[in-house]
Amino acid sequence: MNSIRTPLLLALLLLLGGCLEIDGQDVHLRFDAERDRIDAMFVYRGVFAEGSAGGGGTPPIDKAIGDLELAKQTGEFVFWNNWPLSCDPCRDYDAPRNALIRHLEVENGGLFTDPQGVLCAWQFVRINKARAFVRKLNLMLEVAVQAGLSGGIKQLDGHKLDDDTKELVREFLRSGEKMLTIADGRIELRLPLSAKDHAWLKQVIEGHVLDNLPREITRREVVAERRKGGGSVTDTSHAEEVVTIEGPDLRKEIARAPSFRFLWDNDISIQRTAELTTLGIGVEGTGELRVHKARDGIYHDALLKKLRDKGEQIEDGLPDQELLRRFDAFRARDARLPPKLAAKRG
Repeated sequence: MNSIRTPLLLALLLLLGGCLEIDGQDVHLRFDAERDRIDAMFVYRGVFAEGSAGGGGTPPIDKAIGDLELAKQTGEFVFWNNWPLSCDPCRDYDAPRNALIRHLEVENGGLFTDPQGVLCAWQFVRINKARAFVRKLNLMLEVAVQAGLSGGIKQLDGHKLDDDTKELVREFLRSGEKMLTIADGRIELRLPLSAKDHAWLKQVIEGHVLDNLPREITRREVVAERRKGGGSVTDTSHAEEVVTIEGPDLRKEIARAPSFRFLWDNDISIQRTAELTTLGIGVEGTGELRVHKARDGIYHDALLKKLRDKGEQIEDGLPDQELLRRFDAFRARDARLPPKLAAKRG
């Protein structure tokens, strides 16, 4: 299958907040060069309500139900967690992102419980005219990189790329090569970097893991203790609470942390040549790229119970094999757009 170049995950970095949250996720991506499209299935593992119950406002569970109803209308979908990594295809963003969204189709699946009784959901996302979508994404990426050459990378503490990297980037762009590529079963981010900036990039990745891993562990412990003490199940906040974890348990808690698990549950690679650093995920030629985000461990079933009380349709015990069968069926037909998205597309 011909490779398709696109920073696909950048298309998911669109901001929207809410009380509806997910505990874990699987994203299945399949690339169809013949039809010039990318199909994806988003599976949300552990759908729950999050937020403070105080202040006299709308209770978090009711707010989450409202968020769910809105998503049914618009087709909003989420990568990793609801904030800040969600995309509402009915929302008016800036011009470059609006141009990307016009390629997207979303079909809402439904709510279900997994064999363990946890509330889950799924959606299908399709990118039509994928090659044109790719060109727009790569143009956005190239503009951002060239801005970083002169002004530093604002998102990474204003880091200044060294002169060797600047020359490597210019040569790379002149060659017509693309920094981000998607092939059958694999995504690669190709960065022309000097040895010094390659070392800096590894430090950034290390820092991201070190920043998030302790937070994930302590949050899970704080929330569990709060719930044991009769606190609000929807309150998942944590700040200055002291958490003590014994040595034998620390290894288990680290192994459960989503940031740590992401490195081992997915086929991640960092390759270095004299002039290029390549970050990759997936295995080329396998037909499907599956991205797995482990569960945070803060799911609760209060939302599930409220939805059942309201008579919401929820399939019980739906196995993954059936989800994959439905994904195959989706790939053979047109997407069924949610009402607001269908009206917007006319």
